[in-house]
Amino acid sequence: MTLFNFLSQVSPMAEAVLGTLLFMSALSWGIVFYKLYIVSRSVRENRQFVKAFKRTDRFSRLYQEAGEYKKSTLAFVFRAGYEKVQALKDKWMVSGGRSSEMDLDVIHRTLTQATQEEQARLESYLPVLATTANISPFVGLLGTVWGIIHAFRDISQQASASIASVAPGIADALVTTAAGLFTAIPAVIFYNYFLQKIRQIHGVADTFILEILNVVSEERWKD
Repeated sequence: MTLFNFLSQVSPMAEAVLGTLLFMSALSWGIVFYKLYIVSRSVRENRQFVKAFKRTDRFSRLYQEAGEYKKSTLAFVFRAGYEKVQALKDKWMVSGGRSSEMDLDVIHRTLTQATQEEQARLESYLPVLATTANISPFVGLLGTVWGIIHAFRDISQQASASIASVAPGIADALVTTAAGLFTAIPAVIFYNYFLQKIRQIHGVADTFILEILNVVSEERWKD
């Protein structure tokens, strides 16, 4: 018996459950491939931007180049910090070119806000994976319960507990259970994988923020 023939014999309720799980699986896999591209590109561009930051002799030039790193969290954070520093430069000229503790706090908050915005962007669509991982087994369980009810109904109608009488209901129960697990397991795995990667990116961004603050406080800002 082919898979198509088998699926053509399941009950309408099992078809509805399988259709729902198929949609959820397709959606979650689409998100997985999209996030793999975004996260891997962000990690790669972050490495490239760190190298550019360390070798630059003018931050104004790096600010222009940062626009080319479209998926880099560090480039986004640097641009936000550069714009805030430029806004504070007139004040520093009046005070002899030195940044105050209050100025450093303002810059720190600006950089932190930029990091949080980037983290929110990287975490986009992850709730869909989490929802898929959480509810897919229950959707499959609904098919399981329905299949068992179907099997008991057939037993009562045929007054027989033979394999032939209970097989359709049991088949519905097993196939929907398996479909629920096949949908949920990849979603759980990749949800946790992406969370770990995003935490690593956030940690790199926190270190980069401290480096920028050190540059400003030590008056090593190369405009």
